[in-house]
Amino acid sequence: MVVLRRGFYGLAVVAGLAFSTTATWAGGSVAAGPYDRPGIWTGLYGGVNLGHVDADHDDGIAGGVQVGYNWRSQQFIYGVEGDLSITNMDQIDWLGSVRGRLGYLLQPNLLLYGTAGVGVVNAVNTDTGFVWGLGVEGKVADGMTARLEYLSFDNNDNHHGDNINVIRAGLNFKLGR
Repeated sequence: MVVLRRGFYGLAVVAGLAFSTTATWAGGSVAAGPYDRPGIWTGLYGGVNLGHVDADHDDGIAGGVQVGYNWRSQQFIYGVEGDLSITNMDQIDWLGSVRGRLGYLLQPNLLLYGTAGVGVVNAVNTDTGFVWGLGVEGKVADGMTARLEYLSFDNNDNHHGDNINVIRAGLNFKLGR
């Protein structure tokens, strides 16, 4: 698990640098800019994700969808998000969550965020528990962001270990412009 977390932090740094460059290509500015303008960080969004799941001695690939809504106050972004992913694992059929998100715009087109809420894991039984995570998200085009996210599902009563760790990448699309 320590290796998984170190890997996430390394990926987050690389993703942050990549998003900074991508923001410039997408017509954004990496210099200090107008943080109070409306845009990609407010309103309804939906997207897709794909990543790696590690649950004790079982690991695999998970892919799914997410939908959420964000509000903004200066450089702070806050909102709610729900997601559902299916896996190719032996022990886990699917997992999902409903979480709050709180983030800070490091630059107008680069968001660093934390997230926490309720996670659901379906294997033989369906277990619920606390889920938390960290992520970095950046604007890649008008109406589209890319993200890299780490989630930890803490299911104390589950049948596949105490924690399920997910590292995933995703794309979000602003809905209802």
